[in-house]
Amino acid sequence: EDSALGKISMAPSRDKIRPRETGIYAWMKSLLGQEEEIPELSKKDYELFALKEQFFELASKCKSVIACRCTPSQKAWIVEEMRHRTGAVTLAIGDGGNDEPMIKKANVGVGIFGEEGSAAAQAADYAFGQFRYLHTLLFVHGAWSYERISIMVLYIFYKTAIAATIMFFFGFFSAFSGQQLFNAWIFLFYNAVFTALPIIVVSVLDQGLPREELENTPKAYRSMISRGQLFGTRIFFRWIMNAVVHTSIIFFTAFWALDSNGVTFSNGQVHGLWLTSMTIYSITVFTVSFRLTFEMRSVTWIHHFFFWGSIAVFILFAIALNLSPEFNPDLYYVVFAMWANPQAWLTAILAGSLPLLVDLAILGVKIEFFPSYVDLLRERALSKKFVEEEEGKETYRFAPRQMRKAEKQHKKQVLEIKEKLGQAKQRAQSDVNLSGQQEWIINTLLRWHDMTGTIYDATEEAASVLALDTADVNDEKKSS
Repeated sequence: EDSALGKISMAPSRDKIRPRETGIYAWMKSLLGQEEEIPELSKKDYELFALKEQFFELASKCKSVIACRCTPSQKAWIVEEMRHRTGAVTLAIGDGGNDEPMIKKANVGVGIFGEEGSAAAQAADYAFGQFRYLHTLLFVHGAWSYERISIMVLYIFYKTAIAATIMFFFGFFSAFSGQQLFNAWIFLFYNAVFTALPIIVVSVLDQGLPREELENTPKAYRSMISRGQLFGTRIFFRWIMNAVVHTSIIFFTAFWALDSNGVTFSNGQVHGLWLTSMTIYSITVFTVSFRLTFEMRSVTWIHHFFFWGSIAVFILFAIALNLSPEFNPDLYYVVFAMWANPQAWLTAILAGSLPLLVDLAILGVKIEFFPSYVDLLRERALSKKFVEEEEGKETYRFAPRQMRKAEKQHKKQVLEIKEKLGQAKQRAQSDVNLSGQQEWIINTLLRWHDMTGTIYDATEEAASVLALDTADVNDEKKSS
């Protein structure tokens, strides 16, 4: 408690420092007897409060802050204060019982099984044996989990919005009379069975990027998390608008192509409501299922099993309802009549392929002309080819489109670094040190050559390492 951190931890909170309310609102509160009492604070309290504000303002601007010999309550207090002040998602890691309060206060708690016991591991969300596993937990499993959950949430809203919007559009043709477009029994299993299994597999097993790429490219994690490339308000409404567009294509194409009063059967019968309904429902199930394949980043036999298995379950379930006139008379023999109707097949192919082709075209244009950093890394991982150089080192060969712009920027920056290093070399006249430093800088840049956007960070970091100022170089030379 005698330390500086202990003193500021005893400082009053912001709620006790806020100014007293004035005006008509405060007057009405006083009439109702609800006037809030603000405790009187001493000069020392205000000084401690000012010191605490300065401390956290400075700490929030630092990349790393080291607090030595903290008590368990002080550790938890620092984590809690940073959560409330910055709104950031915090992670606390510890290996002893004195770290337990801090681990519980953080959004994500990580415990290490160590010599001090297992108290920290028991209080944590995740536990492992060595500190070095934190890198894999964050950059690999954290990135995978974030992408899986993002796809799961967006896809569930997408497929639900399609079903709801179809019934909304049908209301204009049924005069909002309460007549349902889909059969109640088959529609009951739309979210629970027919479209549930593939997204469960994707949200559990999908891997957006290979483990090696994520472990060796921390910027991929930062790009995925902080820039909102996978989940956010903009992306959410984009999926909803995508669902509305798909619904419009499916419903109006199928509803007008399969006119309920049109005669297409040889016996003179018309399509009817339930054949049109079953065709639209089948198109919806197939379109929603195949749309998920655009979001699959890794496809295994498990993906294939549950994807085709869910479609097989839908077909078998439809046949079962088709054969029970007592249980479900509305769909009796409707599925067989749909399969025997060429117009229904052509309508299903047209209305089902149009939304997928539109999405495929948009996705292709985006990846080709406006790729994100994650898209480039994914393409890099897929097109990676090992080539043995004369020195026996492994390098990578990439598609020209990926690196064309980055290579030009890279060569320009490398030339600038070489020029500055040559100028510094002439001023300082220290051939040995600067030549070694030059070789290290250029090797650093070349090592990041195939990392697309990361090259800019590498160039800035390499330039900041150099002491190009003449005064600094001369001072170093004099001191030596």
